[in-house]
Amino acid sequence: MNRIMTLCASFVLSCIMGVSVFAQGGYEVKGVVVDAIGPVIGATVIEQGTTNGTSTGLDGDYVLTVSSADAVVEISCIGYASQSFVASQVPAVVTLGEDTQFLDEVVVIGYGTVKKEDMTGSITAIKSEELNRGAMVNTQDMLKGKVPGLHIIPGDGGPGSGSTIRIRGAASLNASNDPLIVIDGVPIANDGGFGMSNPLDMINPNDIESFTVLKDASSAAIYGSRASNGVIMITTKKGKGNKPQVSYSGSVSVQNNSSKLQVMSPSEFRGFIKDSYGIYWEGDQLMGDLSTPAGKTIAARLSKDNNVDYQDIIFRTAFTHDHNVSLNGNVNDRMPYRASIGYTDQSGTLVGSTYDKGTADLSLSPNFLDKHLTLNLNAKGVYTYSNYADSGVVGNAAFFNPTQDPYFRNEDGSIDYTTTNGYFNYGTGRGDNFAPNTLLGVGPMSQLYDRISYGKSRRFIGSAGVDYKVHGLESLKFVATASIDWSDYNNKNGVNVGSYQAWSDTENRGIGQYSKEWQTRRSTAFEAYANYNETWGIHNLDLMAGYSWQHFYGANQTISYFNVTDEVKLNAGETVDGRYPKWQWESYLVSFYGRINYSIASKYLFTFSLRNDGSSRFSPATRWGLFPSGAFAWNVKEEGFLKDAKKVSQLKLRLSAGMTGQQDGIGEYAHLARYGLSTDVYQQYYMGGNGFQFMWTPAAYDPNIKWETTTTYNAGIDFGFLGDRITGNVDAYLRNTDDLLNNVLTPMGSNFGNQVLTNVGSMQNKGIEFALNVVPVETKDWHLSIGVNGTFQDTKITKLNATDQEGYYIQTSGISHGTGSYVGRHQVGYAPYSYWVFQQLYDDKGMPVQNAFVDLNEDGVINNDDKYCAGDANPDFYYGLNLKLSYKNWDFGFNGHGSFGYKVFNDFASNNSTAYFDVNAGNLPNFATAVKRTGFTQISGDYQFFSDFYLEDASFFRLDDINLGYTFKEIGNWGGNIRVAASCQNVFVITNYSGIDPEINSADGVDRSFWPRPRTYSLRLNINF
Repeated sequence: MNRIMTLCASFVLSCIMGVSVFAQGGYEVKGVVVDAIGPVIGATVIEQGTTNGTSTGLDGDYVLTVSSADAVVEISCIGYASQSFVASQVPAVVTLGEDTQFLDEVVVIGYGTVKKEDMTGSITAIKSEELNRGAMVNTQDMLKGKVPGLHIIPGDGGPGSGSTIRIRGAASLNASNDPLIVIDGVPIANDGGFGMSNPLDMINPNDIESFTVLKDASSAAIYGSRASNGVIMITTKKGKGNKPQVSYSGSVSVQNNSSKLQVMSPSEFRGFIKDSYGIYWEGDQLMGDLSTPAGKTIAARLSKDNNVDYQDIIFRTAFTHDHNVSLNGNVNDRMPYRASIGYTDQSGTLVGSTYDKGTADLSLSPNFLDKHLTLNLNAKGVYTYSNYADSGVVGNAAFFNPTQDPYFRNEDGSIDYTTTNGYFNYGTGRGDNFAPNTLLGVGPMSQLYDRISYGKSRRFIGSAGVDYKVHGLESLKFVATASIDWSDYNNKNGVNVGSYQAWSDTENRGIGQYSKEWQTRRSTAFEAYANYNETWGIHNLDLMAGYSWQHFYGANQTISYFNVTDEVKLNAGETVDGRYPKWQWESYLVSFYGRINYSIASKYLFTFSLRNDGSSRFSPATRWGLFPSGAFAWNVKEEGFLKDAKKVSQLKLRLSAGMTGQQDGIGEYAHLARYGLSTDVYQQYYMGGNGFQFMWTPAAYDPNIKWETTTTYNAGIDFGFLGDRITGNVDAYLRNTDDLLNNVLTPMGSNFGNQVLTNVGSMQNKGIEFALNVVPVETKDWHLSIGVNGTFQDTKITKLNATDQEGYYIQTSGISHGTGSYVGRHQVGYAPYSYWVFQQLYDDKGMPVQNAFVDLNEDGVINNDDKYCAGDANPDFYYGLNLKLSYKNWDFGFNGHGSFGYKVFNDFASNNSTAYFDVNAGNLPNFATAVKRTGFTQISGDYQFFSDFYLEDASFFRLDDINLGYTFKEIGNWGGNIRVAASCQNVFVITNYSGIDPEINSADGVDRSFWPRPRTYSLRLNINF
């Protein structure tokens, strides 16, 4: 199996390799290549060390003239073990044997492994060497666009920013939608604390051996209550080989800001003021009517000579370098080992932002008793230090007056550092008499330079396991593992003395204050299971049963201090512990689980699994959840009518169904009556001699709260043709989530609050996903592979409250217009985060009419009843594309991804679409170039901010990275390899969306403007000693 080439492939090979004709004196080799069934078409026959070769024909025959009788001839084909002969000794008939390593490729799954051809679930496995080798600072970038059903939305442009990861869409409105991450068999807590909230951030991409993505219930249900959102399993590299091997990889990168908010330049701004208000500079004279309120404001704020692009000031060219060193080997085949360290120093494109990360990884796997007993010891650590820039400065800088000097100046033109540290801000007075205009807020320079924000985080994951294969009954083994996932984080947030922010501080005027925060997270676990795997004739039985115990603990504390004195901020009579309590919480998860895999002749494959989870997050009555699954696969290729079909190398049909649960994102004590301490300084009570005190208040709760449960049905097909030169799969899935958690209104007096979180809703996800990989060229020197995958998805809310009240909805997707302004709804029959907006009215020239909308219900009144559903934030289709090309020592590749059929609400445009400004505010803001598109000149009414005019099609294609490398192999007596490569990330985006980036990093689909993702240029060096 896995063997046949097409005639087209043979033609391509011949074109690439040239005609195998030599002058007199050459040596002719000819014969036939067969396997156990018959002729092998398209096998490669090549003279080693040259490009002189050919491929076998329809009867497996070939003729090749080589340089001499002593030349070495190699015969190979995908799916077979290669064979080499001296030209004078090539048999007339060469029989190729199947490459058992290729055929028996195993995939890591929950609590074990399975041969790829025996999988029954919807699983995608990717090895690290199959990925393009660009500069990857983030682990999640390695998976972007590679797996059907896996949607990765990158974070903003901040260094170290994490991505949003979804497998087959979102299944919850209030609980977590993040997949479970399992690293070397250890389930990782998603809540690692601030700075470590993304578990993938702690893994050095260079340490990863493979990814396995479990998408359907059959494959994921073994993890029960934590698997509703799918599972991503990461296996790190382990020791191998007989002698120590040292490897180094490093890169140097340059990052540039890829886009800006579209606002007016200083010259455009002056011209727009002239056209709109008739006020302009002529020489040294400001012309126009300066007696109006607008004229007075413009006269005070419109400079003749200052030309400032504040976006250029806040952004910079940033540099990054990373270095990784690893050592691996195997001592006398008794102790595989691997150790690695890594360091990344990344500067952000926003001035002042940095991200430093150090990683360490150690793996030891000593074996004893003739390899019947193996100890698996793994330790991973990461340390990060971050300087955070306030991303809000992006919008502030864009709309700041482009004719305003960034600094306060003395009469001689020097900077006046006595006033808000020299940075211009709106207010009155100078020096110690400065009074800030708090309604206008901080200026961009102070926001960037006078803010103090940094954090340090540490995380450690360690595990110790025992794997014992029973003597005399090697089919039975016992595995036990103890693990810990620990992290801590501390940060400081404050302002500089003398800053605008300090002068705005009513408690410590001109001096300011700061806060320090500490966070701790700890997850300890013990797993033990037994596995029995035996084959009798055509029957194979694989049984697994186990027990799991896991404890989660977290703690937070934040304390505020005054600048200069470092005095803790307290009211009279307060203590530090009373004002700033240390919040602590914990929960437990106990599980029993089992799985049965049974196959008949490798044709008929059955899988059954069951997991019973008990969580302390729920009351005893609802604590336990049972999560079963079952799957069947028919390996059609092994049937007699197809086994000898040479063009079909694999064909398998799969069916599965199962249930998974959800508890992440639900509070540890949601089922208990509890009290919380108010920290609002305006909600204190006078307690006599003890002064003003913060109060403890009761919280609403539901004693019967329980799991969200997702039932998934999956049907799929895996296929391969032409010796697996063409492979792929198609899956269709249906996911129903019941007992959806939602906040519902409570009758007055029935609970300690007007809303309570309870199980009342349902949601349905359905979709079709596919993957196709093609190897059109495969020779000794050339290799070309092309991969494409895509997912069609549809999500609807099917229930939202207990009474099924018609028209009931939950407002969501807030916009900048003000408190209580929402453009989205959760409503039965619609997708989550559906947009409900007014339909804009247009004039006969196609221009929008300000504050005018279509009366959809035709009642003669424009009100909220005229809003309509205009789409949602969930893409109908998302896809990935990748290509890898190699020629001898050269390698080239690129990756891209995109989405179709979703909309983004451009909040930036909604809030900045009119030339009108508040003349009484005291500032003269810049305008978005969108005002030229709208033609709006009046104040926008409340409804204008909710117009579908700002709802845009955000379909896009992004070329994520492109890379080119060259490998110097077996250098001199040293025998090592060196690879040098260049790459570019975030190469370009194709879209009609008018905002900064169509791929926004918010689930509700509202583009509030964010730190633009940079374009990165990298040089990389890899050395294998």
